[in-house]
Amino acid sequence: MLSIGTISGRNNFICTLFHGKWPNIFILWYDEPKSPEDMAAYFRKHPLLFNIICWMIYAQFVYVYNLPKISYVDYGHILFLCFLYSIIFYCNFFLLKFIESRKINLVTALLLIIATFFILAALGYVFIYGILPLFGVKIYYEHVPFNLGLYLRNILSPYIKYGSYAIILYFVLKRFADLAYKRRMEKAHYEIEREKFEYEQAFLRAQVNPHFLHNSLNFIYTEALKLSKSLADSIYLLSMMMRYSLDNAVKGKQLVPVHKELEYLDIYLEINRRRFGKGKSILVEFEGDRYLHSIPPLSFITLVENAFKYGDLSDPMFPLQIKIVINRDKIYFYSSNKRKASATLDTSGNHIGLKNIERRLKGAFEKKARLIRTEDEEIYTVELFIDFSIDTKEIP
Repeated sequence: MLSIGTISGRNNFICTLFHGKWPNIFILWYDEPKSPEDMAAYFRKHPLLFNIICWMIYAQFVYVYNLPKISYVDYGHILFLCFLYSIIFYCNFFLLKFIESRKINLVTALLLIIATFFILAALGYVFIYGILPLFGVKIYYEHVPFNLGLYLRNILSPYIKYGSYAIILYFVLKRFADLAYKRRMEKAHYEIEREKFEYEQAFLRAQVNPHFLHNSLNFIYTEALKLSKSLADSIYLLSMMMRYSLDNAVKGKQLVPVHKELEYLDIYLEINRRRFGKGKSILVEFEGDRYLHSIPPLSFITLVENAFKYGDLSDPMFPLQIKIVINRDKIYFYSSNKRKASATLDTSGNHIGLKNIERRLKGAFEKKARLIRTEDEEIYTVELFIDFSIDTKEIP
C-alpha cells in the first residue's frame, strides 16, 4: 500500500510503503510544497534521495507481487537483491556514459561490459559468501556445494535484465537532453534575432548611412593630416571603431573571431590613452593564442567601458588591470578597477550593457560561460570564464 500525506503542523511530505505490520517509512523534508514542479525541483537537487525512494518502491512492488509465494523472512532477501540490482543498474548506466563521452569503439565497449560483469560477480561472491556470514546473514543453502557455473548464470540473468533497463533509461534521458538542448538553442536564437532586429531598428531611427559616415570620417582624416598627424591618427582609430561596431554589432552578427575583438579593444584603449594621456593608469596582460575561438561582438569592450565609466583610473596605486588568457579549452577575462565615490553599476540592460552581455553569452555558450562580478567599497572586479570543455548536452 502506498500513501502520501502531510504530518500535522509541519510542512513535510511523508511517503509510507507498507504491508501488514512491516512498514517502510520515508519522510522527505520539503518546505512549503505547492506543486509537482516544486517536487521535481527538489528531487533534482537531491538525486540520491530520489533514486533511493524509487528502488524502495520497486522493492515493495516485488515483495507484494511475490507475496503468495514467500514468507516474511524473504523480505530482507528481496531488499538485499534490489540493492545488488541497483548496483548492476548504475554500473551499466555510468559505464555507458563513460563509453559515449570517450567515444570508445564497439569492441572495446563490449570488452568493458564483459569485464564489468565479472568484476561485479567477483564482488558479489566476496560479499555474499565472505562478508555477510560474518554478521550471521546467509542467503544461500549451506548444504549445497558452490557451483561456479550456476553462480555465474544466476548473476548473468539480472545483469542482462537491469543492464538493459540502464541502457533504455540512458537513451531516453539522452533523447530528452537533446530535445531540451534544441529548445534552449531555439530560444537563444530567437533572443539573438530579436536583439538583432532591435539594433537594426535603432540604427534606422538614427538615420545614419554607414557609407556616408565612413566617407565623412575618411574626408576628415585626410583634412586632419594637413594639420596634425596625431589628430589624423586619432580620427583613423575612431573610424576603425565605428566600422567594427556597425559591421558586427549593429548588423547582428552572433559571433566574431576573438582576435578581431582584441583588435577592437586595443583601439579603444589607445584612443583613451591619447585622450587622457598619463591621467589614466592602465595595465594590460595577454596570454595564449588570440586566433582561437569566437565570442559575441563587443563582449570585452563592454566590460572595459564600465571600468572607464564608473571607475577611478587616475590613482596609479589602483590602475585598471586587464588580463586575458586564451587557450584551446577556455577564455578567461579579468578586469579590476578602483570605484568612483558613490558609483553605480550599469544594470539597465539597455543596448550593450552587462545584462545584455550575460544574455548573449548564455545564448552562445550556455553553461560554458560565467560572468562573475564582485565589489566592495573600493574595488570592482569582473571575470568572464568560457570553458569549452563542458558538454552542454550532458545527461543529468
